[in-house]
Amino acid sequence: MTKRIVHLAALLACSLVAPAALAQAAAAPATAASAPAGPTLRNEVRTPLLEAQTLIGEKKYAPAKLKVQEAAGAANKTPYEDYITTRVLLSIANAEDDAPTANKLLERILQLTANETWLKPEDALHLMHAAGITHFRTKDYAQAAVWLERNIKAGGTDEAVRDARIRSYLLAGNLQRGAELLDEEIAQSDKAGKAPSQSYLEILAQARSSLKDAAGATRVLERLVQLYPNKDHWRSLINRLWARADLATQLQLDVFRLAFQLGTHEEATDFAEYVDFAQKAGFSAEALRIFDQGASAGLMGTTDAHKKLRVKLAQEVEQDRKTLAADTAAALKKPDGLALFNLGFNMVALQQVDKGLELMEKGIAKGLAKRPADAKLRLAVAYAQAGQTEKAQQAFTAVSGPEGLDDLVRYWQWVIRKN
Repeated sequence: MTKRIVHLAALLACSLVAPAALAQAAAAPATAASAPAGPTLRNEVRTPLLEAQTLIGEKKYAPAKLKVQEAAGAANKTPYEDYITTRVLLSIANAEDDAPTANKLLERILQLTANETWLKPEDALHLMHAAGITHFRTKDYAQAAVWLERNIKAGGTDEAVRDARIRSYLLAGNLQRGAELLDEEIAQSDKAGKAPSQSYLEILAQARSSLKDAAGATRVLERLVQLYPNKDHWRSLINRLWARADLATQLQLDVFRLAFQLGTHEEATDFAEYVDFAQKAGFSAEALRIFDQGASAGLMGTTDAHKKLRVKLAQEVEQDRKTLAADTAAALKKPDGLALFNLGFNMVALQQVDKGLELMEKGIAKGLAKRPADAKLRLAVAYAQAGQTEKAQQAFTAVSGPEGLDDLVRYWQWVIRKN
């Protein structure tokens, strides 16, 4: 339960009937010349209720209940006498934190006053709120939602009521209604020019996910990383990118690059998979760099297999260095720019950034027969990693495509904008 859900005792304070009010409700028959009398209490009801109030103040709840029972036993009680008696009994239930009994008494009070003016509208709202919170405390979330809805429909505007209503629906399992109410709260914040609550966005993302609304959950997570960027939010969003059924195999390595740029990697498998993808794609220098990062974090290099892999990667990188000039000359002669582009990307990983970017640009300019948009994405990423932010932004704006490409572009643009 959040801080917005006020403690039951505070909410039920309005259930107390002041002794002075009881005294003023003594029977006073009206004369023909007098104004119509208001509701009154007969002595056989008023006196034990006053005594009960005194006992409540002394925290003597058992004898107080006996006095209320005495009042309740009066013959021919009027609806008003029933109402006041119930109010005093409610104050005892409240003091004893007897939520189930308080539930019934609150409902009884609202029934008795439905067509009367004994309760001020604001007091009625408090009681509806209290009924909802009482149900919430007893984990009857469906009934809590009913009473809190009733409060709002009667004109209640308390932020705590709206918050409790949302949580009641969600905890009752009505995720669709809870998500709709969260959408309403977020829309109100947007209309007011305020950032929506982080907790509401987080709860909505979870609700949409539970409803199998992948697109809705992704939209909410995208707002979270823009408004409240942290590793957890980014990790959840990138995991959703991984979960896309249409994510192109050729873009999986690019997802790793984004994840590691954001620092969302934590497990040894994150490093191992990235190294494997990069090595198989022919980017041994990139694979070696990630391997060494994992080793520094104590997540790679501890097993014999890892040690052999490290040796192999180092050998591949050394071979790439030795053949770089010849490979570049051969790539320049090819009609397709892919080989030239990949050489340039590898050179960036070898810390030959300027020359590498130049070759990547030449490769794209020459033309690529297959998936040219992927190459443009990687050039933009290389600009970003080299600290050339303006070039990166310009390059990203020229990239679009299906299979997760648009998402990668958008997320990289947000990353650059935050840096």
